[in-house]
Amino acid sequence: MRLTVLISRGVAGATAAALLVSMLGLAIIAAIGLPERPTDPVSVSGVTAARLVPPLPAPWPLSLAEHAARTVEGEFHRGDTFASVLRSAGVSATLIDQLARAVQPDFNVKRIRSGRPYKIYFAAHDELLLFRYQPDRQRAILVAEGRRGWGATEIVVPYDIRPRFIHAVIRGSLEGALAATWMGRSDAIRLSHKLAGIFAWDIDFAADLRVNDTVDVVVEQRFLEGGFVGFGDVLAAELRIAGRTYNAVRYVRPGTAIAYFTPTGESLQRAFLRSPVDFTRISSRFSYRRMHPVLNVVRAHRGVDYVAPAGTPVHATATGTVTYVGRNAQAGNHVKIRHGGSYTSWYLHLSRPADGLEVGDKVEQGEVLGYVGRTGLATSNHLHYQLEQGGTFVDPLSIDFPANAPLPSEQMAEFALQRGVWISRLREGQIERPVVLAGSGE
Repeated sequence: MRLTVLISRGVAGATAAALLVSMLGLAIIAAIGLPERPTDPVSVSGVTAARLVPPLPAPWPLSLAEHAARTVEGEFHRGDTFASVLRSAGVSATLIDQLARAVQPDFNVKRIRSGRPYKIYFAAHDELLLFRYQPDRQRAILVAEGRRGWGATEIVVPYDIRPRFIHAVIRGSLEGALAATWMGRSDAIRLSHKLAGIFAWDIDFAADLRVNDTVDVVVEQRFLEGGFVGFGDVLAAELRIAGRTYNAVRYVRPGTAIAYFTPTGESLQRAFLRSPVDFTRISSRFSYRRMHPVLNVVRAHRGVDYVAPAGTPVHATATGTVTYVGRNAQAGNHVKIRHGGSYTSWYLHLSRPADGLEVGDKVEQGEVLGYVGRTGLATSNHLHYQLEQGGTFVDPLSIDFPANAPLPSEQMAEFALQRGVWISRLREGQIERPVVLAGSGE
């Protein structure tokens, strides 16, 4: 029997967490047959539910083997197998064969992947206590001996989430400013992408940023067994960009995806994204008279050219229906989408459309439509984006699309509670923040 348990995140009280932990411990006992009344605190058969899943935020489930006499750990390399790793740790061939057959219904030992970590715990007298394998960061497979013999249980390890305030000052890019704080480069890139997604309808992070603009953020830090593994949701943000202030607060509504609103409850999401691609610069804007770089004649340029590396994903700027996927000599590979309100968007010079994209498909805002290329009459890798309204092409950069509907009155009380928590944390951070951390200047 496979057991998968997920401890929910959030700002719930300790009582709820303790109840979930207790239920998890009982479920694991049922899954692998550990006895409820231990007799030997060192042996596997003596592990209690409390030892298996201690109260959060202890380094769970390592405490299952906190009294192990010996531990062997490493990661699987090419050519390693379940049997070879156990054998090198000192487990007998007879027991390895018994384990492999016993856990087969719940854990296919032949599907272990290279690069994934393992830990092997031994009790006194080199008795095998526990084998732990992690298929990914948050899942662990435990192999242990219970009342009904050896068995395997799959566990989802809960995140320990800690909000953190971050302040950065722009010197060049958003990624550079964040990377100049305490975080690493890869984390800065991930957090900048989260912010770009939240403010995509109001801020063009490739064109709008100015030196000395500021970014204040409260964001979830996620930890697994005491180690930082990355950022979760942005909880609140205040950006001062080009003389204007932009605010966002996360709102979690029961049964729906999270969404971001202004502190007054206005939605940050609009009908159309500001841009369909993560670009490096705009090479040509909307114009009725522009010298064509290939044809060398003056003609209208009814769209915007976004320069980006080949293969960069291109996203639908709004929800709609695909009306064309194909290729011609001038536009190259391109996609056309019809939206509500008489709008149609065009995406030209793609290296290729997204796999499986067909005419008639319904696409959501932000869905990948294809990838940047230089097919058709193009001199470099870029996306030519056009927006048509009522049969007439319009400048996508000059249209101020209205926001979605604000929160309904019946949700404002719950929103106010969540907003109060995260805005307060943001203000505390702004008051207590250390010396200004400048951007990288890249």
